[in-house]
Amino acid sequence: MKKLLFSSLFLLSCLASHAQHEYTIEGDVKGVKDGTLVSLFLTDGRVGSVVASDTIRNGKFFFKRNAGESGMDQLSLMCNREADFPPMSLEIYATPDAQIKVTGTNTLIYTWKVDSPVKEQQEYNRFIENSRDLWDEYQRLAIKSRSMRSAPEAEQKAMRAKSDSISAIIDKRELKLMQELPVSSIWMDKLFGLSMSVKYNPMFTNKEETLALYNRLSEEQKASIKGQEITVNLFPPKTVKEGDDMADTDLFDLDGNIHHLADFKGKYMLLDFWSSGCGPCIMALPEMKEIQEQYKDRLTIVSLSSDTKNRWKAASAQHEMTWENLSDLKQNAGLSAIYDVNGIPNYVLISPEGKIMKMWSGYGKGSLKLKMRRYLDTPKREMSIVRKANTKIVNHPIYKSTNTDILEVKQVELTDTATVVHFYAYYIPNYWIQVSTDAKLTDAKSVSYALKKAEGITPGEHFFLPESGEAEFSLTFEPLPSDTKLFNFTEGTAKKDWQINEIKLTK
Repeated sequence: MKKLLFSSLFLLSCLASHAQHEYTIEGDVKGVKDGTLVSLFLTDGRVGSVVASDTIRNGKFFFKRNAGESGMDQLSLMCNREADFPPMSLEIYATPDAQIKVTGTNTLIYTWKVDSPVKEQQEYNRFIENSRDLWDEYQRLAIKSRSMRSAPEAEQKAMRAKSDSISAIIDKRELKLMQELPVSSIWMDKLFGLSMSVKYNPMFTNKEETLALYNRLSEEQKASIKGQEITVNLFPPKTVKEGDDMADTDLFDLDGNIHHLADFKGKYMLLDFWSSGCGPCIMALPEMKEIQEQYKDRLTIVSLSSDTKNRWKAASAQHEMTWENLSDLKQNAGLSAIYDVNGIPNYVLISPEGKIMKMWSGYGKGSLKLKMRRYLDTPKREMSIVRKANTKIVNHPIYKSTNTDILEVKQVELTDTATVVHFYAYYIPNYWIQVSTDAKLTDAKSVSYALKKAEGITPGEHFFLPESGEAEFSLTFEPLPSDTKLFNFTEGTAKKDWQINEIKLTK
């Protein structure tokens, strides 16, 4: 009997302890369709994952959760967009025992009111109230923009300009409020947002005010992860590029052991900048495993996580990674900034000597195998020049720069009547490429030489690569002058148009 009583008391104690970490979120909103799905996302670093969902009935929804180890959960509340909601979310901060009430009178979810005892929420609410009228208008425009996707470009552009104008006014109001408030975690989040605008928005006009706010940070605050991310946004570090020596730093494995990229010299290295919240990053993992096995004698894959430490460990337990899985534990403020990673997945191919060979971002099925075949299996070729009667043949000419690794110039034939450029093409098997009908050559004086004909490909039409992922074709242009030393191949002026610059015709 005593043993049973003790067990019962112990169980009650555990349940009471468990309940002490709970918080509740109760919603009472009007103007929202019954049956609307509402989801609760838990934010960890820049990654959010769904931790609970409910369906709104008679304007009501409810969540009960246990607070995480940190003692405070940062959450986002989202509704399915089909129910006339903007592509935005309601930010909620929750701590143990907090009873949080959410109210709203429309679908403008970002400005629903959050009644909460959590001080971080109260501070965040102050920023919302500071610009509630503008945020409501911004959300209405966001909803309207979704219905204008097929509208003329001029109308869409006018809508974007109006949204940008509202956003600029909100920035000014928040800057003024931040000047009055002490530094806190919410204040730091706002400064981070402003620092992103400084880095990425050329129309942002409040750089000096943002720098003045940054100068209020203590050294300890600057040394935090958030502080370091703000610092690299405002004061970008010197970045590495193709042809440079690789950048290196202390890297940690899941057990806390320190490694360096220099440890893996002697083989090719493929750096994989990834995050567990990045769908294409996860999609690439099976192909990375195949590459790791296929090239294990010549290649070391090093995945570098930009997640928080806890998130990285949880994701690593979920996904099998049979290669080097490391992190500098600085999220986006360490090697990610030095390698100028602005989108993930981001890849860097490094030579056995530690030189950066190629940098690219994005993933499509088969694309990593293509890159490895392109750079690890393609034989090295030497430039040579042969003259036959009135024909000059340049084999494997070198060039200064290009915006594509799909094309490689195999040979250039120069005669009095034509210039023929022979190409190798490398791409994903069974995927298509296309050469523009506007392709041309230009010489050092910017004189253009038009495309006359093609063999092996039809300009303006899709050309599907064979199973090998490799093909050859040639383009014939008007003749370059006999004294031409270099020329450019270009399809046009758009960023996506293929460009191969300063193709040399002399050694």
